[in-house]
Amino acid sequence: MITKKGREGGFSLLELAIAMLIITALVAVVILMVTGFFSEARETGLEADRDTVQTAFSRYWIDSLGKAPTADGKLPPPGKYALIDFDASFTLEGKTLTFYPDFINKLPRHHDEGVWHIDNAALVSVDMAPEEY
Repeated sequence: MITKKGREGGFSLLELAIAMLIITALVAVVILMVTGFFSEARETGLEADRDTVQTAFSRYWIDSLGKAPTADGKLPPPGKYALIDFDASFTLEGKTLTFYPDFINKLPRHHDEGVWHIDNAALVSVDMAPEEY
């Protein structure tokens, strides 16, 4: 039987450091999930997209002389909502723009399921929980 001299069983310092780094990263992710960090980030992203869509709506409204980016081009009656058409285009400074991708970089996941609304006061709203976004 041949044995190696000078080397005993066990882990090297580098192996232990890597294992501790992995464990630390996993603990950090769990802590962030428990404290709600990721849901706050989703909520912030949803609010930012809502504000961007609201800005795009305002520009569309001005450029189209009072036409809304909805299927019929009108705002809904009081108490009702209309779906936003993310493909609606308008001209700004000689350039044709659409809600996506010119105003928001990523098309909302649920854009075509009726969760992005506009009301009779021309206010954009989102009918979904931030964690679904």
